[in-house]
Amino acid sequence: MDIENLKFYSVAEAKSKFSFVTEESKNKFVIITKNGKPEFVLLGFDKFKKLMSFIDEIRDLYLMEIGEPSKYNEVKDIFKEIENLE
Repeated sequence: MDIENLKFYSVAEAKSKFSFVTEESKNKFVIITKNGKPEFVLLGFDKFKKLMSFIDEIRDLYLMEIGEPSKYNEVKDIFKEIENLE
């Protein structure tokens, strides 16, 4: 990840500049901090779709390589957690 494509805002600042921050999220990864610590990531919907598509492809490729059923269940649980974030 390119550090130049990260933009940090506090929750209060992001709230006060919400329209600007959402527009900026189309070109950069916006990190929203709470009490000085990164808590949330705001990204444009197109980036989100690409990310989810990438995760699906990687999951499929990974599952084809596993071969051992017990490992499949471990991986399946991890990907279920990711899908619940959608």
